[in-house]
Amino acid sequence: MSQLLSDIPGVICDIDDVLVYGRNQVEHDQRLKQVLEKLQDAGVTLNDKCAFGQTSIKFLGHVISKDGVQMDPDKVEAIRNMPRPKSVPELRRVLGLVNFVRKFSPNLAEETRPLRDLLKKEIQWTWGDAQERVFLRLKEQLTSPPVLAHYSTSLPTKVSADASSYGLGAVLLQERDGEWQPVFFASRSMTSTEQRYAQVEKEALASTWACEKFADFLIGLPSFTIETDHRPLLALLKSKQLDELSPRIQRFRMRLMRYRYDVIYTAGKDLTTADALSRAPVGSPQTSDLQLDSDVAAYVKSVVEGFPASKQRMDEIRAKQQKDIICCKVKDYCNKGWPDVNKVEPDLKPFHTVRDDLTVQQGLLLFRDRLVIPEVMRQDILSKIHGGHQGIVKCRALARSSVWWPGLSTDIKVMIEECATCVKERKPPPEPLQPTPVPDYPWQKVGVDLMDWRGNDYLVVVDYFSRYIEMALLRSTTSETVIQHLKSIMSRHGIPEVMMTDNGPQFDADKFSRFAEEYGFIHETSSPRYPQANGEAERAVQTLKQLLLKAEDPYVAMLNYRATPLQCGFSPAERLMGRRLRTKVPAVPNLLIPDWPKFHDMRSADVQQKEAQKKNHDKRHRAQPLPTLKPGERVWLKTPTEKEAVILRPVAPRSYELQTKTGIQRRNRRHLNRRLSDAPTPKQSPDKASTTIPPDAGRPGHRGEDGGFPDPSSEQRETDSPSEGLPNERPVTTRSGRVVKRPNILDL
Repeated sequence: MSQLLSDIPGVICDIDDVLVYGRNQVEHDQRLKQVLEKLQDAGVTLNDKCAFGQTSIKFLGHVISKDGVQMDPDKVEAIRNMPRPKSVPELRRVLGLVNFVRKFSPNLAEETRPLRDLLKKEIQWTWGDAQERVFLRLKEQLTSPPVLAHYSTSLPTKVSADASSYGLGAVLLQERDGEWQPVFFASRSMTSTEQRYAQVEKEALASTWACEKFADFLIGLPSFTIETDHRPLLALLKSKQLDELSPRIQRFRMRLMRYRYDVIYTAGKDLTTADALSRAPVGSPQTSDLQLDSDVAAYVKSVVEGFPASKQRMDEIRAKQQKDIICCKVKDYCNKGWPDVNKVEPDLKPFHTVRDDLTVQQGLLLFRDRLVIPEVMRQDILSKIHGGHQGIVKCRALARSSVWWPGLSTDIKVMIEECATCVKERKPPPEPLQPTPVPDYPWQKVGVDLMDWRGNDYLVVVDYFSRYIEMALLRSTTSETVIQHLKSIMSRHGIPEVMMTDNGPQFDADKFSRFAEEYGFIHETSSPRYPQANGEAERAVQTLKQLLLKAEDPYVAMLNYRATPLQCGFSPAERLMGRRLRTKVPAVPNLLIPDWPKFHDMRSADVQQKEAQKKNHDKRHRAQPLPTLKPGERVWLKTPTEKEAVILRPVAPRSYELQTKTGIQRRNRRHLNRRLSDAPTPKQSPDKASTTIPPDAGRPGHRGEDGGFPDPSSEQRETDSPSEGLPNERPVTTRSGRVVKRPNILDL
């Protein structure tokens, strides 16, 4: 019959019962005519029970009218006269009738459970006062049910769902004339497995079950709304990614993917219908409900078995959780519900904060899809997370893939900060740019460096104020030769107040110290292995190499450089001598007349340029200052072979004097990594972890290979015997076994 009439709209068939309806008389008559013609062609005979043109009709135990759907009065009368059951079979018939009309009952009493409990095999049949009260109240409520509205696909639709500790309730509503009217009520009790779900999982189960219960009404709708009184569901069922959810909620979310829905929050006091249904479920789980339960259980099992851990490891974690008091209490709260935060023990409050993400799966306590690690196993797990000595971000990402406990991110951060291996190898972040201060006048401060170009050595001198470069070819790189050329340059430009060099042997010799004292200038050195400290000289060397590489005549190239305006608008020659240089490029003679530029404007432009460079550098590199080191702090000195050292004193911005095994050295802050004060190094035993500073370590004349300090009276080289209290360093050997000796620094 259904196949015969399936192509006619407004027709409902159930075996041999046929219902034809229309919005008005004309539509009704047209559809009825089509039905009668189809039945006549098929040779179907109708009996005299047929009724035509009715405004209210009984159909499948219901009364259908323009106002909606009501119970059949005959059913109501049957319930009203229903005798009290005296056995389990009779009680099943009573509950079967209740199950037939339960869609009309939004507020069945909570005492309904005692009736269903009598169906359990382990409970002896006893009909007492509690059962009698439930039976009478059930008859009273079922004989005066509300009218259910007709469903329409064009009206706004809402599914209101709720879960109690043992039942699920839902109601399908549609909005007519600004009022939400019920279309269908549903409720059922939970299975024993579902009753052990965490509360957030029960709420997600209620919404999923409700949508599947009303699937015939919801599938195909452009949109409908799920209403819940559990606020965390808004994110769990909408915005969160699947891998951020617990396995059960992941499965619920997947089962909801065939619907187009939105989730809204409504306070529990306003969600009375679904709440009442969940607290008074009258139906037992049907086959489809049991399939949902088994489907979720199978998915959870696959997720748990898919954890990146062996079965032995999983069993170990499960056993340790069972022995951990905190984990046991959290599991208990997950199964029975969490109390108010004020009633939770202090140790459990971190878990209370994330209670909606905690679940118990196959005896394992999980945070979303991650294992909750008991306290006794955390250090072992931390060591495995940091087994590859990756950084904080990578270790946290690795941990987030499988494990969790309160404070995990902080524990990872502390562990990495205290890891001796990581401290030794750590690359410091970019520091804020520290521009060289602009001198007050030309040739006040100069930078000096040596340049090697195509087998020849050159002396390069640059004025920090004007960027004017002087260059001289060297026959040798001894201190004596360098000093002679510096004297020649000074005879033309004058003696600077400050001369900045690196720590090369030419500048670290006694002769150079006496030369500085004789000529009356201050000799400053950059930190060893940190040429950026003498940035002007390093830049001048690069500039000269580019000029020499491209130019046919190096002298013309030097002339053009000195005569070319810098970013400030004035050439190095103008900034140094107050006049332009005559070059091969034609120029008006008047331009060659000395005309000193406005000094203060020129210097202000320099300062502004350096400030702009610093701002751009710091922003681009996200620079941040490194922590200041204090005297006595133990550090790792970053060299090809790591060294232990103790800070003696700061000697310049970001530069420190420090005591090593072989003497006193100087290094930039970027080459120093802090050590733990109480952790032995990998090559030391705990009783040798501390380093002793010699009593004379702070003397100005006490220095090492890279010391570069002005007082040479009591020089101590790194080739001298080790300082007191420092363990001997193993000699470096070649592959053939020959001991590598450091070269003596000649005082030429």
